[in-house]
Amino acid sequence: MARLGVFGIVCGAALLAGTVSAATLPTAKEVQANMGMGFNIGNSMEVPNNPTLWGNPYPTQALLDSVKAAGFNTVRIPCAWDSHALGGKITETWLDSVKTVVDYAMRAGLYTILNIHHEGEGGWFQSNIGTNVDNGIDTKMKNYWTQIANKFKDYNERLMFAGANEPGPNIDTWTAQHVSTLMHYYQTFIDAVRATGGNNETRTLIIQGLNTDINKSVANAPVNTFPKDNVEGRLMFEVHYYDPYQYTLMTGEQNWGASEPIQPQYYYGDYQKSSEPKRNAGYNAWAGSVDSKLASITHPQEQFAKMKTNYVDKGYPVIVGEFGANVRTPELNGSDLTLHKNGRVQWHKDVVSAAKQYGLTPILWDMGNESDSGYDNMAYIRRQSSPVGKILETDVINAMRSVYNLGNYENKGVTHVEDFITEGNTTALKVATSATVKFTRDGNTLYGSGKISLYDLKGNLIRSAGKVGNTKMDLQGIHQGVYIAKCGGQMMQIQIR
Repeated sequence: MARLGVFGIVCGAALLAGTVSAATLPTAKEVQANMGMGFNIGNSMEVPNNPTLWGNPYPTQALLDSVKAAGFNTVRIPCAWDSHALGGKITETWLDSVKTVVDYAMRAGLYTILNIHHEGEGGWFQSNIGTNVDNGIDTKMKNYWTQIANKFKDYNERLMFAGANEPGPNIDTWTAQHVSTLMHYYQTFIDAVRATGGNNETRTLIIQGLNTDINKSVANAPVNTFPKDNVEGRLMFEVHYYDPYQYTLMTGEQNWGASEPIQPQYYYGDYQKSSEPKRNAGYNAWAGSVDSKLASITHPQEQFAKMKTNYVDKGYPVIVGEFGANVRTPELNGSDLTLHKNGRVQWHKDVVSAAKQYGLTPILWDMGNESDSGYDNMAYIRRQSSPVGKILETDVINAMRSVYNLGNYENKGVTHVEDFITEGNTTALKVATSATVKFTRDGNTLYGSGKISLYDLKGNLIRSAGKVGNTKMDLQGIHQGVYIAKCGGQMMQIQIR
């Protein structure tokens, strides 16, 4: 028998009477002041076609509550869209599905960043920044962001949109023409969102650096290349930080070119193991010795200072949209693994400390992989096993919390916020309580007070039942996956395993 889990019920409600004008939302600087440190729900909503295909279950309210309880005040939701589009339009089912997760985050009181994430979808945007604008890409940016923005136009300032993820040109070198093309696409993104009206007229929007690389951005994308916004002070800038790469992500020795030295994989923090200098994060393969400029304390300070000087001080708040480091469990054990983990704790603290020092918002990348047997071990909060929301790396989380004077982690729960959807200064929608829900599940059967329709995440109708009056739908025989069921103005998200 299929096992079914209800991951959330979102119920429609009548808008309050009267028409009010949209609110003027706080500026990007005012928003950032409350964002604290952040957390990514990685390898989930950005997975093409089905968010569970890469091993993570569908995000739940319990997960987002745990993120908030851990001390994070911001969540970034990487999201795929192109693989959920038919005829150039995102399916309503997928928009509803994303809305469910956004609502979980907003209800937990988190500042929420929703982006277009392009990995796994053929790199339709991310890998195709050429020297000229591609009308097909430009049209997708306009159409997708118009739909996304309309779906969320009445959400308050805690919801932000990020235009892309890690955009790069077709070749390794950024030219002025590549930069101009990227900024054109960002202009399309901004104009599309603003044109939808409502709170989107003044919502904070985020544009990404060149490959989200700090040095490339500073060298080639000064603020005078940025797109124009018709409101002042509502743009942020995004970079990512995985330095040194040999320490955070690399999974074996690499040869970066015929004239380049072999790059060793770093296992340890700054100068932690003198007997293996090549394995320390401060090792410089070109010089054949340790280099204090590569130390984890010095390097993020140096890099983030550039962001403050070049962007923050010029009116563009900056987020570090991703940072993190793998646990080297396949390679290390015993005292070496302990030494490695201690270095990772310090690395995370150093990155967060430097971000806070220079006014940046650091957002931790979590990919959900809890296994000790693979190379991509970057999971800080449990998602793939029970109990969901358990802290997996308490020492790392506590080190990050200490930067914000939060003390050691203790799960004290969260207080839900229900008035995050507004029109002007008036609440336009109240989330229904369980007492008013008339769309329920009992075992393998759905019950509703009207026609029930079941869709997959691409918007295809899988099954329907009834027309008027009391209706029931049998879920036996449905293939494994995540689905959206609708009944009147109510929606239920289920997972069949």
